[in-house]
Amino acid sequence: MLIVKPLATNLKLRVFSSLFLASIMVLSTAISSDNSQRIYQGSEPCQDISELQFNGTKANQSVSWQTGLGYRLPGSNASAELRQSVTENLTQWSFTESSHQRENFNLTNLVGSFSPENTSGQNIIFVAHYDSRYIADRDTDESKRDQPILGANDGASGVAVLMEIGRIIPSLQINHDVTLFFTDAEDQGQPFKADTWSYGADAWVSNLTSDYKDNISAYIVIDMIGDSFLDFTRVTSTSDSLWETITPIAAALGMIEGELDCDGENGQDIYNPDPNDERGVIDDHVAAHNAGIPAINLIDINYGENASAFAGHWHTQSDTPDKVSSESLTYIGYILELGLRTSAWTLVDDITSEQDLNSTGNSNSQTDEPENLDKASKSNLIGYLAIIVVSTILLLILVADISVKR
Repeated sequence: MLIVKPLATNLKLRVFSSLFLASIMVLSTAISSDNSQRIYQGSEPCQDISELQFNGTKANQSVSWQTGLGYRLPGSNASAELRQSVTENLTQWSFTESSHQRENFNLTNLVGSFSPENTSGQNIIFVAHYDSRYIADRDTDESKRDQPILGANDGASGVAVLMEIGRIIPSLQINHDVTLFFTDAEDQGQPFKADTWSYGADAWVSNLTSDYKDNISAYIVIDMIGDSFLDFTRVTSTSDSLWETITPIAAALGMIEGELDCDGENGQDIYNPDPNDERGVIDDHVAAHNAGIPAINLIDINYGENASAFAGHWHTQSDTPDKVSSESLTYIGYILELGLRTSAWTLVDDITSEQDLNSTGNSNSQTDEPENLDKASKSNLIGYLAIIVVSTILLLILVADISVKR
C-alpha cells in the first residue's frame, strides 16, 4: 500500500509536484496500454468444468503444514525447509533458486518450470510469495506488533494453491510452458515505504532477458486468497486484456452475483467485475507490469468477515490456519486450472492465425496487430514526453523562485 505525502510546503512546489506525479501516472497508463494490446484465445469454460481436478482439501492441509514450520522469514530454516518440500513434491518440474542481497538480509526465489514436448514457447507464470511477515504491525494488541506472524492466508494460501496446481499441470494437455514462481521477501516491507516491498519479484524481473519476457503471455499473482469470506476485484497496475479473461471463468464457476454458472444457478458475491471498483495494491505483480509483462493479481484485501480493505486479520497474530477455508482455495485453484484447460491465457501468435480464427467466427481469439503496437509505442512516447516537459517546467519554477528570493 502506497501513501504519497506532500513533497514540499511551498504552494508552487506542491502544485508542480502534483503535476509531476500526474505525468508519472500518464506514463503508467501508457505502460498499461502497451500491456493491454494483447488478445487471448479461450474456449467456453463450461465445456471443461467437469474435468477439474484441483483439490482444495489438500491445499488447505498444505497451509497447516507450512504454518507448522513456524515463521518463514528470509534466510530462516523454515524458509529453506519449505523450498525443499516444494521441489520434493513436484518431481516433474525443473527448479532453480536465485539468491539476492537486500538491506540486512538475503532472499531466495524458487522458480519451477514445466515444458511439454510440443510447447509453443509461450509461458504462463503463476506467482505466490512464500515468506511470512516479520512483524504484526496491524495487530490491535500493541505488545504483539513487533512479533512475526504465521501468515496462513498472507503467504501460505498462495503457496498451497501453486503446489496443488503444480501437481495437476503435467497431466493436462497443454502446448505451452508454465512457470511456478515462489517469491521471497514480498512481505518484509516497512509501512508506508513502497520501495521496501516485493523484493523477490523485483529482483527476478529485473534479471530477465528480453527474449524471456517476450515469451510471457500471462503473469498471474495469487495472494491472500484463502479467506473463508473470499471476495476480490481488480487492482491497479494490471493488464486490461489479461484481466478480462477472468470474468467468464469466474462466472462459469458461480463466483459472480447476478450471473448464472454452468449449472444455471445464480452466482455468489465473490468476484466483482466492476472496473470502477479497482483497488490500489503494491504486490508482486507491479514489477512485471512495469517491465511490460502482462500481469494481474488475484488478491482479497478484505481479510475476515465484513473486514474493510487492509484490515481484519491482515498483518496480525490472528492470520492463522483456522481463518483459511478449503472452499476458497478451491475457487482460486479452479480459476487457474480452468484457465489452462480453456487456453484462456494463450496468445494467438501471428496475424495469419488471427485472420483464420476471425474467418471462422471465433471472436475470443486475438493477437497484436501492427496498428495496435504502433498505438502502444505512441502512448509510451507521450508518457515519456509528459515527464520531460513537466520536469523541465518544475526546474524552471524552482530556479525562478530561488532568483526572486535572492
